[in-house]
Amino acid sequence: MAGRGLLIAGLSSSSGKTLIALGLMRACRRLGLSVAAAKTGPDYIDPGFHAAALGTPSVNLDPFAMDDDLLCGLASRQEGETLIIEGVMGVHDGGDASSARLAGRLGAPVVLVMDIRGQAETAAAIASGIRDSLGATGVDLAGVILNRCRSDRHASLARDALEDQGITVFGAVPDSDQITMPSRHLGLVQADDHGNLDALLEAAADLTCDGIDVAALMAASGALHPPGQMREAVPPPAQRIALARDAAFGFGYEHLMAGWRRMGAEVIPFSPLADEGPDPDAGFVFLPGGYPELHLEALANARQFQSSLHAMAARGIAIHGECGGYMVLGQAITGTEGERVAMTGLLDVETAFTTPRLHLGYRRLRRRADAPLPDHLLGHEFHYTTALAEDGEPLFDVTDRNGNDLGPAGLVKGSVTGSYMHMIAGVKG
Repeated sequence: MAGRGLLIAGLSSSSGKTLIALGLMRACRRLGLSVAAAKTGPDYIDPGFHAAALGTPSVNLDPFAMDDDLLCGLASRQEGETLIIEGVMGVHDGGDASSARLAGRLGAPVVLVMDIRGQAETAAAIASGIRDSLGATGVDLAGVILNRCRSDRHASLARDALEDQGITVFGAVPDSDQITMPSRHLGLVQADDHGNLDALLEAAADLTCDGIDVAALMAASGALHPPGQMREAVPPPAQRIALARDAAFGFGYEHLMAGWRRMGAEVIPFSPLADEGPDPDAGFVFLPGGYPELHLEALANARQFQSSLHAMAARGIAIHGECGGYMVLGQAITGTEGERVAMTGLLDVETAFTTPRLHLGYRRLRRRADAPLPDHLLGHEFHYTTALAEDGEPLFDVTDRNGNDLGPAGLVKGSVTGSYMHMIAGVKG
């Protein structure tokens, strides 16, 4: 169980914190150090890379959607003595959902990854401001890692200025295009879709070991706050849960699945892309989000999968889809080239990718229809597709993170439910 931790933060997105966090994780694994991984906020993709780097699951820690008992409990349950937490965006971005806020609630010092292309001594002024702003909230800046250094002299100029300000420099990483992290419309290409992921992780670890004092960095970790009372995010919706899990349905949160197992439920994976149906004895079928739009033909031809869902719906077994899962439960999906492909038809919704528009943000959800889900949930929305038509009884009443009314969302038809919303945690009490 993790008793110590540190948070790898940046000044912005694309600062290099993901690659450095992965390199640090794989380097620690090489060195035989007992570490675990976590990601700040609602992100399905980075934890997959963490798991590949360490060989153990990563967990999402969301300072907006999780109370202190849940946050600290999930952190402490990770299998490693020291928890390496990857931040999100810039260190203060996101307000109460920021990396800085998470660090304070956990008691984790911050290590700042600084992309110093186009600057040198200025890095010291920026880091000093970050140190002071963190310190005002009780968070320690353990030090910095200089990233994308053009030369040894470039790194030395920045290092000397930082050390003059009393800021520890754990190391410097050169500017290189030898390692790239390919992206697509919802973020990085998922770990399972990389052709040679292990080579990428080994190269990242080489950079880390060559340029960063790993021992000093790990020694800068801090004692994590223990939970006041251990709790789970969402109670299991059934004793036996069938979980869609493959390249089309890869966005299920590890903390939900692990919590259901800890509470005695059995989670049984199946692959729609392999034309597998859910366990017929399951009391709940869960189709999480993912990339169904990249696998339309395979899903349309998955006859066993579709017929099994229809048979379970006819028996009144609860079936729930989130985002991509919701789309697959609908009548059809129109792909990027304008092709309309029929889906399961269990819900009266039709979605399209023809005019991509980003729908993004935290959501407060109040369940308004009968379903084996909590009455109140905190979650998020993140998709580019649009619902062309939705007909039927809504599943949720939705507000944004600030309480602004967004109206009803999702659909209910018999025992089948779904929406674009991803659940993170139930509201305590």
